[in-house]
Amino acid sequence: MTRIFVFSIFLFCITGIRAQTTTISGYITDGSNGEPLLFALVYVPGTGYGITANEYGFYSLQIPHSAFTDDMIVVECKMVGYPVKSFQVPRQAEFKLDIKLKEDAQQLGTVEIVADAGQKARVSNSQMSSFRIPMKDVSRMPSLLGETDIIKIVQLMPGVQKGGEGGTGMYVRGGTSDQNLVLLDEATVYNIGHLFGFFSVFNQDALHDMTMIKGAFPAQYGGRLSSILDIRMKEGNINKFQVTGGVGLLSSRLTIEGPIIKEKASFVVSARRTYVDQVFRAAGQFLPYYFYDLNLKANYVLSDRDRFYFSSYLGDDVLRFDGSDVSDSGDEPFGFGFTLGNLTNTLRWNRIVNEKMFSNLSLIHTKFDYDIRGAVADNNVLIKSDVRDIGVKEDFDYYYKDDHKLSFGGQYTTHIFRPNVVSTSGEISQFLASKKAEPLYSNEFALYGGSEKDYRGGLFKLSTGMRISGSFLSEKIYLGLEPRIALRYMLNEFQSLKFGYSRMKQYMHLVSSSSVSLPTDLWYPVTKNIKPQTSDQFILAWHTYLEKWKINTEVEAYYKWMNNLIEYREGTNLILNNNFEQELIQGKGDSWGLEFLVQRQEGKLNGWIGYTLSWATRDFEELNQGKTYWAKYDRRHNISIVANYVLNRRWDVSAVWVYSSGSRFTPQIGQYFVPNATLTGAEIIPIYTDRNAVSMSPSHRLDINFVLKPRPEKNKKLKGEWHFGAYNVYRSTTPFRIQIVPTENSLGYQYQQIGLFGFIPSIAYNFKF
Repeated sequence: MTRIFVFSIFLFCITGIRAQTTTISGYITDGSNGEPLLFALVYVPGTGYGITANEYGFYSLQIPHSAFTDDMIVVECKMVGYPVKSFQVPRQAEFKLDIKLKEDAQQLGTVEIVADAGQKARVSNSQMSSFRIPMKDVSRMPSLLGETDIIKIVQLMPGVQKGGEGGTGMYVRGGTSDQNLVLLDEATVYNIGHLFGFFSVFNQDALHDMTMIKGAFPAQYGGRLSSILDIRMKEGNINKFQVTGGVGLLSSRLTIEGPIIKEKASFVVSARRTYVDQVFRAAGQFLPYYFYDLNLKANYVLSDRDRFYFSSYLGDDVLRFDGSDVSDSGDEPFGFGFTLGNLTNTLRWNRIVNEKMFSNLSLIHTKFDYDIRGAVADNNVLIKSDVRDIGVKEDFDYYYKDDHKLSFGGQYTTHIFRPNVVSTSGEISQFLASKKAEPLYSNEFALYGGSEKDYRGGLFKLSTGMRISGSFLSEKIYLGLEPRIALRYMLNEFQSLKFGYSRMKQYMHLVSSSSVSLPTDLWYPVTKNIKPQTSDQFILAWHTYLEKWKINTEVEAYYKWMNNLIEYREGTNLILNNNFEQELIQGKGDSWGLEFLVQRQEGKLNGWIGYTLSWATRDFEELNQGKTYWAKYDRRHNISIVANYVLNRRWDVSAVWVYSSGSRFTPQIGQYFVPNATLTGAEIIPIYTDRNAVSMSPSHRLDINFVLKPRPEKNKKLKGEWHFGAYNVYRSTTPFRIQIVPTENSLGYQYQQIGLFGFIPSIAYNFKF
């Protein structure tokens, strides 16, 4: 009897509490094409009640009945680039509200952007060290050879250093390039560069959204130390068929999307192919190289609660050289070539469990491989390597109360590494024997949970999380805890202070051979001797929003220390060395700095100014005589100025100016002679400075792009625009490599810095119908 009484009281309490709130939930989408609007804001005007949609466009907002003045209440939805939309919601326990926003045709005609609630929300959000760039803001940016590249735009943000000139390398807050987790629809992309790293593998026409996180990582992200780049593909226009594309100096693109079943299912297919080989052929030159990308996505709305998605990406770099094309007929036939490619597949199920809980279940497959082939007469050689992932992941968002959100989930991935597979035939096999490297397996898992809650009426917001991760190897098991915390304090309506801490662990690493210039870097798992890399990062930030000028300002200070970093001895050949573990050493690293960002995303003039002041060091007992030395991409100053201006209805202009301190190297400063027993009687020994003791010269560059839009004619199906641009307008040389040359009097030697690109004009045509 007592148990029945207690259960009745409990049931009365939860139903009573439930009756005191109205929970509205649903998806927020673009009304013109059905694409989800990530992180759109739903709120009750004049109150503190509001919520942003998650990364799938789902939201759940609880409104206490005390906020109602009658039986209805007004709820509004805001998103950058869209007019505010209002709804009336009845006072009841649950109310399903799917929101469709449409861009204002009149505003689009003048290219004005409506008030950006997202910019103001950045102040009140506990997340820091992150930024988001919608794809529609990317197309107008200046580019190299007319090929707009999202990675190069990421490199313009504070805290992100570029590698070599024109490359896609990213070095985030003192980290290395392999410490960035790049996701395409939740699948890992291991190689992000085409054309030896000068262009990224991401076709902007196939993409919907991009988010970069540099610190204070949410608990659902892990596996890398320095950053997360989360890229989402388009889902396809669910209302009508649409074709977009572009023709540039380097490549062409074509995207087709439309409904399979109107407002029920849709698809998108996007392809890109470079014709650099054909351009060289037309110029009478020979360069048998090209790359291509193919993106595919389909989605199906099974019910109001269930949606299914399948996405896939395939991309390859191909070089095929047949010596008979260029050699004399008397020479022995020979050939050379390589392929380098990515493949990803994601099958995803979104389910609204109830009005407060959302789940996402993903099955993920990804593969990265390369092979190098060579043939001379009857001699043949093939070198291959690949890494393959097969994984499952499930995430839950639970909107516990109007001021309290819970997120939790788990993932499991099997990594299969096949390095250094060699096949030879002919006389060369006597010197280079065939070998079939045994596959290396590692099983990586993670369980995670996080909480985001407001305190004292929204004055404080606290986000906490814990990630339990590990890797199972045949000879060892690694386990680790990765705590996360972020705290936001509102100074006033437009200013906030933020603090964050996060620990990250990485259970694989990338090793590069200093003796091979081809893109043949190898991914390896941790082993019983090579421990997982770890990082701890503290962040202190000040965010403010200047409402009068619609400007968002962010200042962040960070300190990060890293353990078990990977290095190897110079000159070591890792490509054909199955005992690479003996050549690798582990050490420590530290990085710290200040980042400034001033950004405006509204009006005819918009863009940002970013500045980074940073330091990065390394400490390896077996390198530099055990002394601390500067990291290779330790660059003291980085400045980027990005500006977009609407001249009139038909002309836009964009410009980018960047300044960067030079990357570091270890110079030779002298030589000395040591007697030996050879005929020469002496051996020349070079003298070097400390490791990475000298920096190359700083560099700066101006890029510009003009966009000519079509006349605003009604019912015109084909809409095209011309892009006229230039890279490195005033021909400033950016050091790409260094070489030793004799001085003018030939009495000594000096270092000479060699640039890569000068002034490069570009023209492109983009179309849509």
